[in-house]
Amino acid sequence: MNIPNKFLKLMPLLLIIGSIVFITTDQMGFYLKQSEKPTPANGGSNKGLIHAHSEEKIDHKSPEAQKRMGIYHYNEGNKLLKQNKTEEAIKNYNMALHHNNRFEEAYINLSTAYLNKKNFKLSLKTLNTLESINPNHPLLHYNFSCYYALLGNVPKGIESLKQAIANGFKNHQILETDPDIENLRQNPRFKELQSLFLAKNA
Repeated sequence: MNIPNKFLKLMPLLLIIGSIVFITTDQMGFYLKQSEKPTPANGGSNKGLIHAHSEEKIDHKSPEAQKRMGIYHYNEGNKLLKQNKTEEAIKNYNMALHHNNRFEEAYINLSTAYLNKKNFKLSLKTLNTLESINPNHPLLHYNFSCYYALLGNVPKGIESLKQAIANGFKNHQILETDPDIENLRQNPRFKELQSLFLAKNA
């Protein structure tokens, strides 16, 4: 096909104009796409954010918000305790109680974490606080039995275990296997407690 000379002379100019139009259009499209997808402030995805004080406007006076934050830190503490990260678990349980100072399960697990660290003074203080809130909590008395057993006070450990069962303690497996109460299991009165347990949970 023969192309007239005048078109051949215009060809470079047309190519330059076409390139400019293409580049400009492409850049405009890029900026439009960017403006449609704002990037989260933390540089990552917004998904999976359960609780972050800096990311969320929280009404700290709202009891419901306080309760939610307490549950979040309690769950974090449980995960960390299972991973044997006891110090971090303790921090989270204390945060849970900062948000909700009547969170009974947080007191129980905090006292357990302190026992794991052999911090008997703080474990006792935690259990005494829970006792002032709910003196009939079965796990309160079970943890008291662990506390006394670890200190070698078998009679008080047995009495606390008896009270735990009377108040509805139901975990037979932990009763048989928990190393914290090994010395209680060696005591003749422990068999009486087993009979009491079976009678209450038959």
